[in-house]
Amino acid sequence: MRTPDLYLRSIGVHLPPVVSIETAAAEGRYPADEVEYFRLGGAAVAGDVPAPELALRAARQAFERSGGLSPRDLDLMLYSDVWHQGPEGWEPQYYLQQHLVGGDVLAVELRQGCCGLFSALQLSARYLRPGGTALLVGADNHGTPLVDRWRMIEGAVMGDAGCALLVTTDTGFAELRSINVTVLPEAEAVNDGGVPMFPPDATVGRPLDFAERNREFRKRLIAGDGAQVMLAIQKTLLELVDRTLTEAEITLDEVARVAFPHGRWDDLEHRGVNWLGLTMADTTWDYGARIGHLGVSDQFVALDHLLAGGALAAGDHVLLVGLGAGTTMACAVLRILDVPRDYASGGPG
Repeated sequence: MRTPDLYLRSIGVHLPPVVSIETAAAEGRYPADEVEYFRLGGAAVAGDVPAPELALRAARQAFERSGGLSPRDLDLMLYSDVWHQGPEGWEPQYYLQQHLVGGDVLAVELRQGCCGLFSALQLSARYLRPGGTALLVGADNHGTPLVDRWRMIEGAVMGDAGCALLVTTDTGFAELRSINVTVLPEAEAVNDGGVPMFPPDATVGRPLDFAERNREFRKRLIAGDGAQVMLAIQKTLLELVDRTLTEAEITLDEVARVAFPHGRWDDLEHRGVNWLGLTMADTTWDYGARIGHLGVSDQFVALDHLLAGGALAAGDHVLLVGLGAGTTMACAVLRILDVPRDYASGGPG
């Protein structure tokens, strides 16, 4: 989808302290025999800070960096997450309304797995009118009894973070050139683990173990027509990237950096980077390996890190690629118009 006149005005990030992989291994939380192969650095761990508070801190920073925008200027707020946010029956977006934006803004929680912020961008592109402004936030704290952040996903660890994007229709430091989100329904069961849909996991205390669920899904694929599903994922992702680049009127050779989900390096190299003719150095994997998979925020926290580290300049294009349960796939192209002064003296990255 082409997105004329849609801009990132600012990014806010709240990243808690990182617990190193060596510390986790020494304490028996991460498999010591996997440290060398998977090359991970650690995970950002928020402790007992609730995810909505991480979102609020990130949103406040986004407004501080916005060059004068106020919460009163908002027309829309979309809150994305993948894990439980607070008391059941309680809505996390209202926490931000109570402490930041007030009650006159349409505020909606989105659940589309790890592609949630991509979907929020696409929805805001459809919703905003000229002069409009949206706040898109994503936050997760995975440190709960039903999640083992160090072993839940083979080859990756789960980190915590809050991330906020201020999106406007007039001006910003980056132009959103194109965005697309698609779903491959035949891979819908990739994360269901073969367990009953009812009663839901959290209501019966069933732990979330993606590593075991993915192994169970692969067994089902092998027993059925699994090769066709895996080929469909590859084909759909390549077509999605190609369509998004075409709509942005650039080629892959014109992309300065690519941000993928913070997953295992061998999956990224063999099933992402090689498919697109890239190298790992073209991606933000090294940074992601130091902070963990953040749920909905990976690509946008990585973008903040690139800006803070001086890795991007005016005129550069950035490709963001998302993969999530469903199987959901997302892709966006940003063109950097100017590097904000907030990054000149160093940033959170």
